Amino acid sequence: MQKSGPLLAGWATCLLSALVSPLAAGAAAPKAMDPAACRATALEAEKAGNWASALDAWERVLDRCLSTEEQRTEARAHIQALRPKVARNTDPRKANPWKVLVVIFRHLKFAWKDGDKTVEVHKTISPADEKKIRTSFDCFAKHVFQFSSGRLRIDPDIVVVDEPLTTLHGKGKGPFSPAPHLLRPFTDPLVKGKQYDTVFAYVKYDRDEGPNVPAPFVAATFASIQDVGGAGFVMVPWHTNYPFQGETDGEMELHEWLHQIDWMFRHVLHYPEDLVPTSDAGRFEGENRPGGDPEYGRKRSEATWIRFYQHIMEDHVTRQMWSEATMRLAPGQTPPGEMIAPPMR
Repeated sequence: MQKSGPLLAGWATCLLSALVSPLAAGAAAPKAMDPAACRATALEAEKAGNWASALDAWERVLDRCLSTEEQRTEARAHIQALRPKVARNTDPRKANPWKVLVVIFRHLKFAWKDGDKTVEVHKTISPADEKKIRTSFDCFAKHVFQFSSGRLRIDPDIVVVDEPLTTLHGKGKGPFSPAPHLLRPFTDPLVKGKQYDTVFAYVKYDRDEGPNVPAPFVAATFASIQDVGGAGFVMVPWHTNYPFQGETDGEMELHEWLHQIDWMFRHVLHYPEDLVPTSDAGRFEGENRPGGDPEYGRKRSEATWIRFYQHIMEDHVTRQMWSEATMRLAPGQTPPGEMIAPPMR
């Protein structure tokens, strides 16, 4: 196995704004703030040209107030306008770390039955393939740092497994997936004694010897699974044409990771269910499909959803929330979202 450490070089830079103090272990959740008072504070700060204070106050409408959707919609509009005027943190060392294990399987040696015929494949991630995967993951990490205003950074351990993977999940002619329970012989030693927030697994599915392996999805995410110690798990049946034409490097990883983030804010930090939209909720301009985010419309001329993901991370999730993001609260710590959300069942 080959290992490599954190990705810190080449990240964009900005200053940290003031943070709301995190809840200490054992502390009871404070009472919710008044959205009308926060709104008044924000408008007064805007009038005075104090953009940082205005942004702070509008963000409190989202993460510390029992606010209505109408109040949140107004707050997000102001947040979107103010964000470019307020300096962001540019030092990854000051950001909240999100610990990630990336497992790249060098070889896939797999066979399945197609009637009486046995189909055998041998796929190998070449040095060029590995570079492409690392570049995409590096871009994903940069997106996270930038779109969280420098409040969250991806802290990865990257491991290349040279022992061939010989088992995938699926029946008959497929499709087949690199399911987490089947990867445990490889991942168990890697997660032992660690507390990862997310595990990514890349398995090559196309080219080389034999036909392409039938895949059920581009990628898929478990928000939290005990096969990797409670971390999220992103399985990637990797193809050499990733990213797809017009897409941004790291876009697929960001889309999948945001599914876990949506779950984490509700089920770990206990924020309201409707505060953070799913990364599947993107709409085109003029589209009114049920379940879509009405505040963002992708232009028909665009080939990527990256600006929608940026909208989620910058306009729906506050800087304070990114500073709190974790899959594991400290023992006795009160989930910060409890002050504004109904109790978890």
